[in-house]
Amino acid sequence: MRRTLACLSVLALLLAVPGTGPTPATAAEAGGSETALRKWWAALAGRYTEPVSVVVMGDSNSEGTGATTSVHRRWQQVLQAQLRARFQPPGVKGAAVPYISASPRMYLVPSDYERTATAGVGESSYGLGQRSATIPAGESVTLAFVGRHAKLHARKGPEVGRYRIVLDGGTPVVVDGAAANGANGQVIWDSGMLPAGRHTVQISRDPSSKTAAAAVYPEGLMTYDGDEKAGVRVVDSARGGAKVGDFIGLNAWNWYQPFGALPAKGLLILPWGANDATSGTSPEAFRAGLEALIVLARGNGFAGSVLLVHMPKRGTASEQVWADYRTQMEAIAASDPDVAVLDLRARIPDKGGDDLGVYFDEVHYNDRGQAMIADQIASAILPR
Repeated sequence: MRRTLACLSVLALLLAVPGTGPTPATAAEAGGSETALRKWWAALAGRYTEPVSVVVMGDSNSEGTGATTSVHRRWQQVLQAQLRARFQPPGVKGAAVPYISASPRMYLVPSDYERTATAGVGESSYGLGQRSATIPAGESVTLAFVGRHAKLHARKGPEVGRYRIVLDGGTPVVVDGAAANGANGQVIWDSGMLPAGRHTVQISRDPSSKTAAAAVYPEGLMTYDGDEKAGVRVVDSARGGAKVGDFIGLNAWNWYQPFGALPAKGLLILPWGANDATSGTSPEAFRAGLEALIVLARGNGFAGSVLLVHMPKRGTASEQVWADYRTQMEAIAASDPDVAVLDLRARIPDKGGDDLGVYFDEVHYNDRGQAMIADQIASAILPR
């Protein structure tokens, strides 16, 4: 049975207030996906005793390019807010942005994305979303968050210097990043429990680093606001400009370890295709890439459900290639009991003509488009 999810608009009403709204559509009415998301639903049901993570791995449309007014208008954050409105346990607030990248790759990063850097900070490709910063001597990155707890993920290796970490302008903590073998996603610093409120974490290369260690490589800050042991979190592992092939093969080593360290990963959302379709990735190679990505995730502790998202066609992409991408997604779902497909193109128009005012540019979505994506995904993944 083909497991293509239909996002009936009536389901969106269920997210507004817990316990209200009409009876959900049956699985058959919703596209025959009565089993594909069962592992996600089971993980979600455990939200009272452990945090359940939705992990988003994709390109700039997943990272949030186009949401220019606020980071909280990215579809990831809108989706998280909708899920929490219905499922967050009483008394659990939850971090607004669970993972803050040290080197976001969005075009026009929202002004309230809590990351600043000095002019000499570069880019590298370690960690979730492969978005680490390269900090040489004399430079720094500052990450800020609202909450009570944070953990700094970073690379260790023979070429890595000593990290100098300053919390809220206080006494520096120096952590040696040297290791015989390279390892990504390492929790090199834990803030411990903090007073509720806004906090800053400044990262730089400590002057005591060996001369041969040219830089340090922070990946990002995992933040918490009472949701260390319960609740729903949407974790950003996307990278602007990426193709699915950038996350497999040798590149998988960059994100593999930090992904495995995420607790209670119940759902992996994969909205790929925009850059593949305009850079020569054949439908067959696209399918192989998605399947490889799923295998890698499962090989590193992921035991949840997978949602493949067929996005509206990028303006310059071939109509035939885009249609073939959907066919390949559906073929993956037909052969894998824990993979579902959501066809957003059937619900959100392509750019051009009557596009409902949801686009920021030829590829990306504005705040209205971001919300529309979140609404459709939220409706699709509701337990039923």
